[in-house]
Amino acid sequence: MQNDKVILYASYQKGPELPGYIRFALQHLSETPFRVVLLTNKRELSPDTLRFLEDHNIFLYLTENHGLDFGMWRRFLKDLANGKGNFTTLSGISRLVLMNDSVVYYRNRFQEFFDRAERSDADAISLTQSEEVRPHLQSYFLYLKPESLGAFYMHLLETPEQETFYDVFHRLEIGMASAFEDAEVRTEALYPTRGLQDIYSYPELIAAGAGFIKCKLLQRRFSLKEKVSFIKREAGDILNTDYHSLIIKSGIAPGFKEEWLPAPAGIIRQTADKLWEKPLEKLGIPLYKKIFTFKNSSKKT
Repeated sequence: MQNDKVILYASYQKGPELPGYIRFALQHLSETPFRVVLLTNKRELSPDTLRFLEDHNIFLYLTENHGLDFGMWRRFLKDLANGKGNFTTLSGISRLVLMNDSVVYYRNRFQEFFDRAERSDADAISLTQSEEVRPHLQSYFLYLKPESLGAFYMHLLETPEQETFYDVFHRLEIGMASAFEDAEVRTEALYPTRGLQDIYSYPELIAAGAGFIKCKLLQRRFSLKEKVSFIKREAGDILNTDYHSLIIKSGIAPGFKEEWLPAPAGIIRQTADKLWEKPLEKLGIPLYKKIFTFKNSSKKT
């Protein structure tokens, strides 16, 4: 294990344990030549969790729950810059991998991802890219080489921590794309995806054996605005795909348990969603809004 190659895995959890899918990722990440750091919110961890981290030589960094994953990464790297790290320094890092728990890795393909990133001519690599707002790498997985580290550090450490998901997304994730462009950092996604956002491509990614999926797709954890966005883009089928079944059919890794896949909302919630999604798909948003408004006004009179 080399101290100049570092993985920062950011995770927010409420209980003393780590979910199985996170343990799976951390265990296999620790088998690579990288030093793994778990960045998680301050709380009391169970003896079993602490023993797991120790057994796999995973460095634990407890921090406040603020600023999402970018906030955790920022505070850890700022501590390194101030000489508070006890296994490396900021200038001593030659490869930096940034990850978070918003993605479930149900296959162990980490070394393959790293090898592909090393063979790439790009300086900053992610698994997928989004076209939303502007083309940018998805920050749930970032593989940064020396040519990109300076631009990344300046962007992260000079941008104040943000309070909301919206601000983190726009100022830090989207802002990072601008910082990379200004510094002439070359970027690449290992899995090019279709459409505006990568989230519409997971049926194809699963079929291709990519081995990862966003938690919110498994949980169907979307706001009403996000659900309407799927329908507007004629992607209602992607929103309601049974991703759990697709993953099991495609094959999970030995040692990965099916129950580690986050579960979706209850059947009542799923049924209720379909009751308004189907008419919206058939009628279109303008007509649907007109009918909905007419019904509501009729009830009031």
